[in-house]
Amino acid sequence: MEPGIERLQEHLRRHNRSVLGLTLLTAGAAIALWTFLYCMVWWLFILGGTVFSFASFTPSAGIFFRCFLATAVLLCIGAWLSRKLRPNQAPRDHKGAGEHFMDLLLAVPRITLAIFGTGAAAARLNDAELESAWLLLRRMDRAGGPLPAQMVPVEIPNAAMRDKIIMALQFSGLIEMRPSSDGPVLAFQNAKARRLAQDKVRLKF
Repeated sequence: MEPGIERLQEHLRRHNRSVLGLTLLTAGAAIALWTFLYCMVWWLFILGGTVFSFASFTPSAGIFFRCFLATAVLLCIGAWLSRKLRPNQAPRDHKGAGEHFMDLLLAVPRITLAIFGTGAAAARLNDAELESAWLLLRRMDRAGGPLPAQMVPVEIPNAAMRDKIIMALQFSGLIEMRPSSDGPVLAFQNAKARRLAQDKVRLKF
């Protein structure tokens, strides 16, 4: 395998290891938060039942768990619908009381959904895609500046492969899409990314 392709492959492997670690951390945080919520609600349920029902109160852990699980699923669906209806998640200066309440209510479900979003950032390319990705990076380096997006199909004619490669290179921090007066262009994210695309370079990225 060409040394440049090996460098690119190793860079993608390091990126994927980082993605896996972050995904596991997110999953751990979600599990911990759901466990905390379950214990807190169960304690409140027991406390309320004891106060209002006295000695006749006989809680069923099985029924409570099923109700909690159903509620958690509904909240996750609500968080997913909220993200679909309002894809722009940029923070705003002013929010109403209802919006603050919904943010609090959907905080844990959003962390749960983030597991899948984080995992999807992994960059997996087969040998043919790796070679095409390397050739694209070399073409960008030789251009000496941002490469017009309309030139990419010349380098990678297959649309599905082209989209997969561009997404992988973006997720892994090598390239980015920028607007320009003549349309979108592809550019290296930083000088280290450009050096990785250059021949005869041994780089620990």
